Amino acid sequence: MGWEHRPDPVANEPYRLEPLRDRAFLDEAQEAMWASIAGGVRAPTAVRPEGQLNGPFDVLLRTPEAGTAIGELGALLRFSTTLEPRLTEVVILTIAGHWHARLAWSAHAVYAEREGIPRAAVDAIARGEDPSLEGPAERAVWTVAHELVTTGRLPDDIYATALAVLGERTLVEVVALSGYYCLSSFVLNAFQVPLSDGMVSPWDVPSPPR
Repeated sequence: MGWEHRPDPVANEPYRLEPLRDRAFLDEAQEAMWASIAGGVRAPTAVRPEGQLNGPFDVLLRTPEAGTAIGELGALLRFSTTLEPRLTEVVILTIAGHWHARLAWSAHAVYAEREGIPRAAVDAIARGEDPSLEGPAERAVWTVAHELVTTGRLPDDIYATALAVLGERTLVEVVALSGYYCLSSFVLNAFQVPLSDGMVSPWDVPSPPR
């Protein structure tokens, strides 16, 4: 990828939990959560090559009732809102980039480019810079997500512009999506969920020479 290298000292730290890969050892609630995540809209990428649930869901499998509810909320906010997919990806990258959520970033940077977000804009978001997006809706969702994740507020001028461009329902969805990916980023970072083989992020620490 074209990201500027900005090492994060925790990037190479090991996963803090033992992955739950053998479904024979799951209890009833955990099995229901696994089936919900792996059998839903995330199905193509729901299980990592290593065998555990992808994203924050191996962690959340420890609290399966909450994990199921969180998974359903995330699926709704990612796949079933009025936001076009490219706008959803702008929001996700903005939040994941701010928190250096490596796994979320690495997956969604690819999705964003597939949806037509320019590489230069993706790189700028990784650096915490204004991505200079051209479309008014793209500008609005980035500005809202960026302002929320950096200040926790929406000033009157940003709110008024976003409302005019997006409308009430879509603006509410942007705010909710931003909050959901803060939750996801916190889970990924708190438990140091690693990247799968072959994945990279802008914050990876180079391995020392042998």
